[in-house]
Amino acid sequence: MHASATSLLRPAIAFGLALALTACASLSDTPTPPPKRLDETLGAATAALVEANPILAEYGPLIPTTMVDVDDLNRSSTLGRLASEIVAAELTRAGLQVREVRLGGRLYVEEHTGELMLSRLTPRLGIDQGARTLMVGTYAVGEERLYLTLRIVRVGDGNALAATQLSLPLTNDLRAMLGRW
Repeated sequence: MHASATSLLRPAIAFGLALALTACASLSDTPTPPPKRLDETLGAATAALVEANPILAEYGPLIPTTMVDVDDLNRSSTLGRLASEIVAAELTRAGLQVREVRLGGRLYVEEHTGELMLSRLTPRLGIDQGARTLMVGTYAVGEERLYLTLRIVRVGDGNALAATQLSLPLTNDLRAMLGRW
């Protein structure tokens, strides 16, 4: 290459490099979006679950139950109760027949715990309420993340018709609902 061409090329290369570095710096300065909220994440996961399993509409009525601690199926929290309420609202919005069993007073609800269906009484309680399916779920708390599972289970044989799982960053808001700081 000729010397004058090289001298003309150097400023262009320098300008291109400076432009690229500026673009990289701008990208790293971009604020990261806030973590998704529990209601947003559960709502989207439930909507996707229903969309992927249209057969669920044929298995109503459904009884939503309180999500429980995976390490102790007899224990829940504000988070477990709220998560179940969010999922039940989304299932209703999607057109599934969701039965509100607390209105009749026929289901035993333990104070500060909720409707815990992950037990050996599950089939009997579901049948007593006229349900064909139950919404059951668990949560687990990691050091930095909260993990949730959700299943729609057929009462008669206990088979899962649909399932999903998700995780969220463990924020102070979620810790407060878990009763852990």
